[in-house]
Amino acid sequence: MSLELTRKRTKQLKKLRKQADKLWAEQKVVADHAAKIARDAGHQAKAYGNESLLPTADRLVHRGVDAGRDTLSRATKGWNGSVVPAIASGLGSFAALAQIAKDERVKDAIDNVKRYATVPEVKPSRASKSGPNAFQWVLIGVGAVAVVSAGYAAWQTLRADDDLWIPDAEDSTIDSPSQGSPSSGIADGPEAGSPQA
Repeated sequence: MSLELTRKRTKQLKKLRKQADKLWAEQKVVADHAAKIARDAGHQAKAYGNESLLPTADRLVHRGVDAGRDTLSRATKGWNGSVVPAIASGLGSFAALAQIAKDERVKDAIDNVKRYATVPEVKPSRASKSGPNAFQWVLIGVGAVAVVSAGYAAWQTLRADDDLWIPDAEDSTIDSPSQGSPSSGIADGPEAGSPQA
């Protein structure tokens, strides 16, 4: 038994190797093309992020910072306008009760409380709201439709409907007196049209 390949097998292997090399070359071209498309997609995604996502995120961050600044501004105004004067006047009242308000050290201590307990004020953010957002417009629309619907329902309920008070042709005989009954001709009650016994 020989380990050498026959001529037929050798030709088949060469043909198979050529096909494999050709396939490998095609796969390389496809992979290069896919890499180029992926690079272009990355560039487009970066451009989209810079043009659209980054400004939106920046706007949302600034909105949060502005809300925090407004809250801090209100807190410092409240502290400086209400709490510090209350503490200082409380200390002054206590000093007056204790008859030590005339002492320079007590006056200096009260002034120090006013000076050191005061928090520097933070300026509120500038108002940059341009109006309601899309969700708020939808809510306004739904509210308007609800109000109009309620008004229409009330109008339909409370309007004078003349058709309800016009008697039908068949019911007009109810008001006329029956020939055999001693009725006064006034129809009242559910038995108005029935002969009375």
